[in-house]
Amino acid sequence: MVSLVGRWTLMVGAAASACAVVPIAAPAHAQNWGGSSCRGLEGRERSRCERARESEHNRWDRDRNRHDRERERRKDAKADGIVAGVIGTVLIGGIIAAATSGKKKPKEDRRNRRGYCMDRYGSYDERSDSYRASDGRWYRCE
Repeated sequence: MVSLVGRWTLMVGAAASACAVVPIAAPAHAQNWGGSSCRGLEGRERSRCERARESEHNRWDRDRNRHDRERERRKDAKADGIVAGVIGTVLIGGIIAAATSGKKKPKEDRRNRRGYCMDRYGSYDERSDSYRASDGRWYRCE
């Protein structure tokens, strides 16, 4: 008796495990994992299925195009940033160059002016940057 119950239990367990492992047959559209297929459909159902597939492909194309446009926009933004950085660097370099060259110019102007004043007026005093005129007063050399 024990052996009959044991065999029956093993058979039920094996059947249960086989049912869990082996997929149950279902309609074709429920098992299609790779996308919808219109095979086996006729008439309106087939045309409806084909329109749905076409609209799905159009949606994928729109998404792909949107992603491509976004990628191009990011590339353009990166290029614009690089151009803006180069232009900013050139402008700042020009401002620095102008500021440093501006410091040398007054010294050169003073030297040229002093030379002019020494040549023009015999009584020119470098310390006070003035000369004595014929009326006896001191005037700034300009």
